Amino acid sequence: MLTRASATAAGQDDLFSEEVSLRLPARLALDGKVLGSSTRQQAVPATEAVCRLKPFTVRRVGGFETILKSGETLKILSAKTATQLEADLVLLVPDALHPKDIGAALERGEGRWIRPTPLSPASLSGPEMASRLERVTASWEDAFHLREARAATDVKPAAPGLRRPQIGAIHAALAHATRSTEPATIVMPTGTGKTETMLALNARQRFDRLLVVVPTDALRDQIAGKFETFGVLKGQACLDAAAEYPVVTRLSHIPSSVAEVDQLFDSANVIVTTMHIAGRADPQVQEQMAARAAALFIDEAHHIGARTWTEFRGLFVDRTPPIPIVQFTATPFREDGRRVDGEFIYTYPLKKAQEEGYFKPIRFEAVFGLDRPDADMAIIEKLGDVLAADLDAGLNHLAMARCSTIERAKQLHQLYTAIHPEYRPVIVHSQQPLRERRENLAALRRFESRIIVCVDMLGEGFDLPELKIAALHDHHKSIAVTIQFVGRFTRQDPTLGDATVIANTGVDDVDRSLAKLYAEDADWNALVEALSSAKIERQIRRAEMFKGFTGDLNDIPLQTLEPKMNAVAYRTSCDSWDPFQAEELYDPGSYLGMKLNPHQRVAIFVTRAEEQARWTTAQHAINVTWDLHMLHWDQASGLLYISSSAKGPFDRLAKAVCGDTARRIEGEDVFRSLHGFKRLILRNLGLTHHQGRGVRYSMYMGVDVADGLDSAKSQSRIKNNVFATGFLDGAPASRGCSAKGKFWSMSPVRDLTDWVDWCQDIGRAVNDPGITTDGVFKSAMRPRQISDRPAVPPVAIHWPESLLMQIEERVEITFGEHAVPFAECDIELLDNARTGPLRFAVVSDDHSAEFEIVFADGGARYPQRAGPKATIKIGGKVQTLSECFADDSPQIDFGDGSLLIYSHLYALPEGETVPPYPPEKLEVWDWSKTNIRAEAQGVEKRADSVQRLVIETLLADPEPYDVIFDDDGKGEIADVVALRITDSVVSVTLFHCKYSGADTPGARLGDLYEVCGQAQKSARWRDRPNRMLQHMLKREQIRRDKGLSSRVERGSAAMIKKLKAGWQDHRFEYDVRIVQPGLSRQAIGEEGLHLIAGVETYLLETRAIRLRVIGSA
Repeated sequence: MLTRASATAAGQDDLFSEEVSLRLPARLALDGKVLGSSTRQQAVPATEAVCRLKPFTVRRVGGFETILKSGETLKILSAKTATQLEADLVLLVPDALHPKDIGAALERGEGRWIRPTPLSPASLSGPEMASRLERVTASWEDAFHLREARAATDVKPAAPGLRRPQIGAIHAALAHATRSTEPATIVMPTGTGKTETMLALNARQRFDRLLVVVPTDALRDQIAGKFETFGVLKGQACLDAAAEYPVVTRLSHIPSSVAEVDQLFDSANVIVTTMHIAGRADPQVQEQMAARAAALFIDEAHHIGARTWTEFRGLFVDRTPPIPIVQFTATPFREDGRRVDGEFIYTYPLKKAQEEGYFKPIRFEAVFGLDRPDADMAIIEKLGDVLAADLDAGLNHLAMARCSTIERAKQLHQLYTAIHPEYRPVIVHSQQPLRERRENLAALRRFESRIIVCVDMLGEGFDLPELKIAALHDHHKSIAVTIQFVGRFTRQDPTLGDATVIANTGVDDVDRSLAKLYAEDADWNALVEALSSAKIERQIRRAEMFKGFTGDLNDIPLQTLEPKMNAVAYRTSCDSWDPFQAEELYDPGSYLGMKLNPHQRVAIFVTRAEEQARWTTAQHAINVTWDLHMLHWDQASGLLYISSSAKGPFDRLAKAVCGDTARRIEGEDVFRSLHGFKRLILRNLGLTHHQGRGVRYSMYMGVDVADGLDSAKSQSRIKNNVFATGFLDGAPASRGCSAKGKFWSMSPVRDLTDWVDWCQDIGRAVNDPGITTDGVFKSAMRPRQISDRPAVPPVAIHWPESLLMQIEERVEITFGEHAVPFAECDIELLDNARTGPLRFAVVSDDHSAEFEIVFADGGARYPQRAGPKATIKIGGKVQTLSECFADDSPQIDFGDGSLLIYSHLYALPEGETVPPYPPEKLEVWDWSKTNIRAEAQGVEKRADSVQRLVIETLLADPEPYDVIFDDDGKGEIADVVALRITDSVVSVTLFHCKYSGADTPGARLGDLYEVCGQAQKSARWRDRPNRMLQHMLKREQIRRDKGLSSRVERGSAAMIKKLKAGWQDHRFEYDVRIVQPGLSRQAIGEEGLHLIAGVETYLLETRAIRLRVIGSA
């Protein structure tokens, strides 16, 4: 050994040696395996040492030596040797021949201590190991100090300690231990110091045998590593230097016997294992684990769900006395959507974590690719832009590209290397050699590389503050990855900027992700912002609605509410309301708190009710019901709306919040709410009338509703309830109303803003004395059952509504042996005759199957009359089209405004007529260079076609269109779809072209019927703009797959995809154009003008769509 004197002399020579920074690995006191599981105890933690390395040679063994600040001599070798060296410490760093190589290798974690040599657990006798374990816990007595960290001020320096959420959680756990033996749950967002809270609690309580259970192998290694080192506790002066490090076992094998459990617990202070191992052990093994453990910690408790694991944990609860159980989680909801159980003793809100500086917001950058390769390129380019901008701003950021498979990672790494060589992209995955993986991570740590491509999230435990940009090439199936991401990427650092997420997605996908995040915690919306430049009034109002809520209902995030569209309405005369009075109506413990938006005057509260199960007399068999109650007081109209999942009425609640004068709206006034509906169809009608001393109730449905209305007038029956469908404000709508003051609708509630708007719309109608209920019911279409077709020309036929609700990709129509995607098929009338069979066809570009409607036995059948046998496949279900139509029939629209569904003909109200279309409104185009008998341009872009003239006219429009799309063909939206896109509005114009039936324009009705029917059918696309855009993309993809010319005449498929992703940020306005050069403005007759007027009225009344007709002079 070197003496201190000789060491000092050697130190003088060090002045001429090169100074390097060495990351010295931790030194272990104990290292080995117990029953195949790693068991370790740390002696000295890993340290950073700045020193001067001096070469040495002893008996042809060379290396470098230095003296550490501790006075210990350190020799570093590049290869193993049997030569005895005089030194306190000997470190092997393979193949490191120069000081800089040594520093780099240690940075990669490649150093290994040769001296001192740790003891093997197997070398210790039972008493020796027991003595060691007892000495560890004895050293913790009074060694833990619960102190809070304090930032530096002008008058005081910074003070070390724990974070506020850690302090709060430890206090809560210690308090819980004094009063309860129930499992305790602590909710702390990732990044607020959850693991250090575990370490502190273990040291403070001095558990001699702690069992820690985690969900994954990777997390087991991470948590075990933290317990081995005590994390930051010593560095933050929360644990005395004299406190010894625990002996920690990473249990990686299921114990096979009680004896093995005893051997494991006799060899460690802390045992860390996974739910997979603990939950699958034999019952007697599990019981012994529960008997030997002094406490059970569960990390990431939201993963708990499997019955086997729950049963294992129950063994600890059932011990006498019960063993302390503390569950730690970043979210109070399990992965299966249920709530984590146990008593919630401490919850640290994400919003507070952000306010106190533990997190920074995330920037979201959406890119749009038509397919995976296109999306990958867009993400790679965006990552380069973001990284360059951050570095130019002086931010020392790194970027991570994440994907789902190793093969994908390799492909992406090649792309990143080719496109961004200046950032030296590296790759990390589980099949790499350990040395290569360490080198790549070290290159990232040294900032020699700025981009890392990985599978999933680098594995838990990789924590690099500068990693601030994430490119997500593949979506993850679990939202838990997003939670981990937020914790890792958004930790506050004054030298770093905000985190950025890049993904091939848009606002609709982001909304779905955020909906899951909201279910995790009510305050995620304060952290994750989907940045979009297009914020129309709806988004602003929605944000104002949620931001305006205050109150103590914290367990149920508002964004997760899925209320029904219903309400009971009350008239009030109060000057102000007091919704908090609702609490007085409920027993203590059943009222769970209220959220109130005072500006919008919306209140929400939840109640809990218990009742004895009816199927048993056992007292503990209790049914628990949770009910949601929503209230909105519209001060301007004096109306109060109450919606509740509990049974009504709610008169006591109304009087409690708005005073004793609150009165439910009842009787005929409620039916005013149906005012304003166009093409109103009464689906159900309930009547009551007095019969003797009793009351009789009658229900009418379908075609019987007309008889019910007649009897209501003639026999003085009272309308009790009505359910109707129709069109309101240019969109399909439904509404039900009851004489007892209840209103409901089948419309989905996207959020509370929808419900408030709906309530106010009802209020305007029921408060309007100018609306008569007789007028409302007279405006309804009257149904009747028919046995013969009406003597009116059919104009259009529509697919059954159930097919239109399907995802297009799930539907396929087969003609004989030829399968055709639904997007490439259409349903068409075969003629427009006033008499004869009603015939139609289902067609593709190459196939046709003809059907007829046959009226018989009070119903309708749809036999196939011609063409190859046609079947339809929806998901996995296959049936003939005839069977499909019998289940849900097509709808036929007739020229007089009536419509046919099955054998039910719905006619417009008597006396309702539509004036003919003014001929002067017909627009005249110059067709001199067009063959008016050639309709479509085709894939060859025929220059003299009707469709090509339309496209050329649009291309030359002084107010340019952003997208011009040739959608001609079976299954089309229209022959040409043109879009103008602004920040908040998308103007959609649908052009329906038809060739002329003769060489010269005239008044031929045959030239009009088909194109008028197409125009009328296309109105449905207004209901689902996202479906329209998806349909366009699908048809473009099919065209591209065939190697044919693109359908996109202006713009790009990526532009359409981008619009689809952000469609909810826009208001879509539709116009329809009929283009028929064979139609002469001078020659058109009365019947033709009535036909066009019927289409115009239909478009306006059902979808608020304007119609223009283009023809010839």
